[in-house]
Amino acid sequence: MNYVVIFRLLSVILWIMAAAFGLCMGVSVYYSSSSIAEAAALPYWITCVAIAVFLALCIYFPSRRAVAKLYKKEAMCVVGIGWLACAALGALPFMLILDCSVADAFFESSSGITTTGASIFASVESLPKSVLFWRALSQWIGGLGVVVFFVGILSFLGAGGKILYSNEMGTNSAEMESARVQTGVSFIIRLYLVLSVLCMLLYRFFGMGWFDAACHMLATVSTGGFSNYNNSFGHFHSAPLEWIAVFFMFLGGVNFAVMLTLLRGRISRVWKNTELRWYVVIVLLSVISISAILLDFGKIGVSHLHDVIRTAAFQVVSVMTTTGFCSTDFQTWAPLAHIILFALMLFGASSGSTSGGLKVARIALGTKSLLLNVEKSFRPHVVRTLRMNSHPVDEQESFLTENFIVLYFACFMVGILALSFFEVDLSFEGCLTAVATSISNVGPGFAEVGPASNFGFMTGASKILLALLMIMGRLEFYAILALFMPSLWRKFE
Repeated sequence: MNYVVIFRLLSVILWIMAAAFGLCMGVSVYYSSSSIAEAAALPYWITCVAIAVFLALCIYFPSRRAVAKLYKKEAMCVVGIGWLACAALGALPFMLILDCSVADAFFESSSGITTTGASIFASVESLPKSVLFWRALSQWIGGLGVVVFFVGILSFLGAGGKILYSNEMGTNSAEMESARVQTGVSFIIRLYLVLSVLCMLLYRFFGMGWFDAACHMLATVSTGGFSNYNNSFGHFHSAPLEWIAVFFMFLGGVNFAVMLTLLRGRISRVWKNTELRWYVVIVLLSVISISAILLDFGKIGVSHLHDVIRTAAFQVVSVMTTTGFCSTDFQTWAPLAHIILFALMLFGASSGSTSGGLKVARIALGTKSLLLNVEKSFRPHVVRTLRMNSHPVDEQESFLTENFIVLYFACFMVGILALSFFEVDLSFEGCLTAVATSISNVGPGFAEVGPASNFGFMTGASKILLALLMIMGRLEFYAILALFMPSLWRKFE
């Protein structure tokens, strides 16, 4: 194990966190003259910056001459430890400024870094603006991934960059046409920045103030879901703003490599992408189904058909992309709509996007494999090739997909059992969706953790458990589970 290179890469993560704290400190300075709360928060932001810089220096100087050789073991360590470190360090502002407990602060920080959007605060509108900005900024950083950021920034990684990229994005880099992964990642970062600026300008043009536009842009493009208001997007009562959010949330759920291919004008190749086609079809069918349910059960009158479609589209895209914004309290909808939304929570959007969940590519490949096996049950000699993106899928890739789905649901079941042990009074629906929304990085669930509620009532143990599930789900389990394997830490394995 090359611990020196691990420390060097972790120091980069800490520098990024220090820079993020510095931006929040700037927000606090800007508003401190007009807000007593901000004036009180400013010294704590200075402390957060100082702590992050100090920790970064402590591990940078011993590792500054690290040999730029990174193997998969080191990459797994950097991914797993890096995200845990971000969540732990990101908890500092909540502990220092808001006097939160360790469990509360770690939960809120993990929810931000993993772009989950679940909160322990009953009233976010009472929080200082700098804290609101940190909640949004942490999601924006986590949306693209701290790991992807420094893969794009550090050129000395070489082949190791590909390892880190594939672990963070949850897919291989086959869609990236550039021979250099760093080049591909730099394109993704630029695309991410362009989408961010465009989203913020549209929000501002259609009625949001600059601060709200900035914070909601950070949470939208990252498919995070933190809002500055207790009733989330419902606060604005604006159809244009909701459609803008739908558009950018949907893009956030598309594989970034696919978007880059589209920008290069290769439309025919884009539409051959199996995952994209399935993603579009699932969204459309879900919107139509929930619109029909809302009309049938009389929740919204037929005369307001546009409102029905907009509300359905907003919640479907928000849940499937694991953003978690809410334009209405979908807890009041019919049970059939709840079932559809719950399925979308588990599905997630595309691999190589900022969303969580199982990912549509795995759903598509798993479904095709299942149908083929059903056919083989009565036609054992049939020979049929599984295809994704018009290319054959080998048995190893199919096996890994099925293995991941089993692992996902195994962690899901263990999470439910553990949470039910810690929260004896929590309803079955609340327990089920609290774990689902954490492990898929969605945010709101149903019952006690519905869109009009929060996670603040839970015990400290429950919050730590759900925070760890958020991190595991964001990193697709392996990078965290590998840390507990003794063979990872042995020198010659």
